[in-house]
Amino acid sequence: MFDAFYSMFKLSLKAIAANKMRAALTSLGIVIGVAAVITMLAVGSGTQKSMAERFSRFGTNILYLRQPWNLDESISSPKDVTMDDVRAIRKLPGVTSAAPYISSGFDVKYGFTSTSLSVLATDTDIFKTYDWELESGRHFTEKEVDEYGQVMVIGATAAQTIFNDMDPLDRTVVLDDIPFKVVGVMKKSGQGGMGFDMDEGALIPYTTGKVKMNAGWNSSDRRALDRVIIRVTDFNTIEDTKKDIQNTVRNTHRIHPLAKDDFQLDDFASFVEEAKSASKTMGLLLGVIGAVSLIVGGIGVMNIMLVSVTERTREIGIRMAIGATSADIRLQFLAEAVTLSCIGGLIGVIVGVGITLVVAANSTSIPAELSAWSILLSVGFSAATGVFFGYYPAYKASKLTPIDALRYE
Repeated sequence: MFDAFYSMFKLSLKAIAANKMRAALTSLGIVIGVAAVITMLAVGSGTQKSMAERFSRFGTNILYLRQPWNLDESISSPKDVTMDDVRAIRKLPGVTSAAPYISSGFDVKYGFTSTSLSVLATDTDIFKTYDWELESGRHFTEKEVDEYGQVMVIGATAAQTIFNDMDPLDRTVVLDDIPFKVVGVMKKSGQGGMGFDMDEGALIPYTTGKVKMNAGWNSSDRRALDRVIIRVTDFNTIEDTKKDIQNTVRNTHRIHPLAKDDFQLDDFASFVEEAKSASKTMGLLLGVIGAVSLIVGGIGVMNIMLVSVTERTREIGIRMAIGATSADIRLQFLAEAVTLSCIGGLIGVIVGVGITLVVAANSTSIPAELSAWSILLSVGFSAATGVFFGYYPAYKASKLTPIDALRYE
């Protein structure tokens, strides 16, 4: 049995070698398809893992209070989320911290250097909410928040961009024509949150941001916050804490008992699951796109095998005349199709792995992670493509009669 398959494999390679250029062009579709499947699945898997790691740094005990993006028409006069809500939430027993959150982008100047900077206006509770560690200096204080202090805590990447290798501490930058003294530098953490990246951003007191820099914020109401970031004490009781927060905010907003909420409270744990699900769906979609490319390559294999059957009709007749059965002919052409597809698949694996490694090594914005199952899946898919698209030409060849085949010109 093994000898028979080995002989068939040798015949397949010989037939493919007889038309090297045609075989190369035919297998190119399989190469592209397999490379696309591996690369796209790697990007999808890498993105999913990157998002999971990024979100896991915050913990699942974070809640976000904000005004809904799409307000119900039945809510006639919705109220903004304000510090009144923050102060009320902080009194709840299940809450560790509640930080105001207002973010925007500004041009920051230092000497002759000017760059865009993402700025988060908040208060000291932000340092209890997120696990951001100081590299040097200090956090701003409650007194500086109360007194509209023009102080800033800056992220590691932003500090390097603005100050190069100089020590940022006690240096003054200009933000929206207002001088700010850098009092602290955060360690590089890779942590962001709802559009804000601490590494590339800066923190200032929310009082300063709302009053002295009001022109830079979206809302004209100086009391309005983008959202409130809440850290609950115990994840196991997060649902009870959410209900307490909901009731508290309804009271501060004076919402009628029968009326709908004019705010939204997002559970970070469910947000993480939704993000993971979306990332997984994206990965599968990318894989499907690659699979379509592989199918197109399979159609090319079938077309070439049909041409090969036509060109080798007399050969088929001679083989049948000297004793080859229909099953032998069918197996021969099927083996050629599978061999051609597998050769393309192996080359595609090399190309796909190479592209993935290059992307992973040179791009921080496109995470890519190779997995053994994606490589095995691609090789298996290429072999299955050869069987599926090679069967009809093989079947057609096996149905020829020796007399008709030998008469063929």
